[in-house]
Amino acid sequence: MYQEKENMELKSELTDVVKNEIVAFLNTMNGTILVGVNDDGSIYEPFQLENQDYIDTKVANWLQDTIYPLPSHLVKHYFNNDGVLVIEVNEGKDKPYYLREKGPKPAGVYKRIGRSIRKANDDEILRMIMSSKNYIYEDDISENQNLTFNLLRKEFENNDMELTERNMISLGLMNAYKKFTNLGLILSDQSDITVKVAEYDRERNFKLRKQFTGSLIELFNNVKEQADRLNNISAKIDIKTFKRKEIISYPGASLREIILNAFIHTDYFIRSNIKIEFFEDKCKITSPGGIFNASMEEIMKGTQTYRNHKLVNIFDKLGLIENFGTGIPRTFDAYKNEDRKPVFEATEHFFYVTLPNLNYLDNDQINDQINDQINDQINDQINDMDLEILKMISTNPGIKVLELQKRLSINGIQINENQIRNSIKRKIYDFIEYKGSKKTGGYYIKN
Repeated sequence: MYQEKENMELKSELTDVVKNEIVAFLNTMNGTILVGVNDDGSIYEPFQLENQDYIDTKVANWLQDTIYPLPSHLVKHYFNNDGVLVIEVNEGKDKPYYLREKGPKPAGVYKRIGRSIRKANDDEILRMIMSSKNYIYEDDISENQNLTFNLLRKEFENNDMELTERNMISLGLMNAYKKFTNLGLILSDQSDITVKVAEYDRERNFKLRKQFTGSLIELFNNVKEQADRLNNISAKIDIKTFKRKEIISYPGASLREIILNAFIHTDYFIRSNIKIEFFEDKCKITSPGGIFNASMEEIMKGTQTYRNHKLVNIFDKLGLIENFGTGIPRTFDAYKNEDRKPVFEATEHFFYVTLPNLNYLDNDQINDQINDQINDQINDQINDMDLEILKMISTNPGIKVLELQKRLSINGIQINENQIRNSIKRKIYDFIEYKGSKKTGGYYIKN
């Protein structure tokens, strides 16, 4: 029994549709077409009666006469032991591949999407052409040549560097003929690149909606500043160590690294926006452009690819990249001790990263903690003196207020009885309990 997969197509007969399938694999991925197999994976018996020499010649003629550019060196076909025609197709480099009679337009260009194929649109065909010709967006001449760089120049000065005409050429903002490039455009004061930042409540209504436009470096700084404001910190008391434990919603360098990755790896040829969205339980970062010259598996293993080499170089010179090429590993490292992990997803045109919010409580957790809301507020107000009282009770179970005051004084902590009683009554009562009678009892740490 055979099984259809993303890279395997089953066809019962050798019809013209198979040509479309070959074109789709040439334009998308390595794949195999099995002819003479039913959709359920069983052998289609009538195909067994076909003349194999005739079938072999027909496929060879297709590859020579009906598909362009010529794909003969990329396609191998033969009959297996089951009498099934196997057509193995390697993804080509001279895209787009198309049906000669239709030409390099949507009617003749196909792509593989999951387990099916569809016609490519004009934008996708253009991108195939650009890719096959090694088109680099950064290096192309900007349509707008009236550019200024006041913001970028200021950033350079802040880093003890000058933005002269000479190093503008060496950095790629301008070509050898002193024409501004697209890299110059997106870093100029006239840049129209837009990044959207949003925050939603539990019902997905907007709590905050901002849109930043302008020079890419300043844009990154503005967006990072806004994201930092939304990266909340909660404080809890660790009763074992009597220290405050701060929990940041998006730990370590994770939020900064993923926003930075979005900026330097985005495909700026795609006229779409980077989006940073804060939900109750997560932050989702969306950037235009799928993975560049690699698979998701390769990226997860540490493979580094750069769509915008010169932009990466400028960010590095300005000290915005802390550890070159380690954004994803550092993000996973920030969550290494957590149950919830970052999620990375890629489509052909977009890259998505979802960071879990470590301060998010689901409905069950909220129900469990409803009665503790007031205590949580008090918890956040506990000061260093309150912690010293907790430590003293922990090391001296059953201690009374007077003894507490004496021992704390011996340790050089000046506090009176009323202050201790106030702390016990209003701040730390959630962590301690009184056992015994008024005469013989004392304070203990709760289990």
